[in-house]
Amino acid sequence: MTPKIVGHRLLIKPITLDEHDPAFKQARAIGITLLEKTDRQEASIISSGTVVQVGPSVANGADSCEVGDRIDYVKHGGMFVHDPDNKDNKWYVINDEDVLVIWSKEWVKKLA
Repeated sequence: MTPKIVGHRLLIKPITLDEHDPAFKQARAIGITLLEKTDRQEASIISSGTVVQVGPSVANGADSCEVGDRIDYVKHGGMFVHDPDNKDNKWYVINDEDVLVIWSKEWVKKLA
């Protein structure tokens, strides 16, 4: 189930700790289980993600986000929301003013 975002907010799929820190990925690959991070701990570490939805009241213009854009956002500027059907699915909801950097889809493809 995907939430429907309202107002001037953005629905973000945050990057995972494995994407953010290669040490987590390497440890899991060889079977080492690192301490699980809480949502608040992840929010303090991770401040990047992909825009999944844009609310209807988000300001439009040259600096507005589009679905699929990779962004960096203000730490602790939003709230995690969980899929009631699948607790592993989680998103981050932020206000449009909390976006710091927009990495457009074209730019992200160049980096890959």
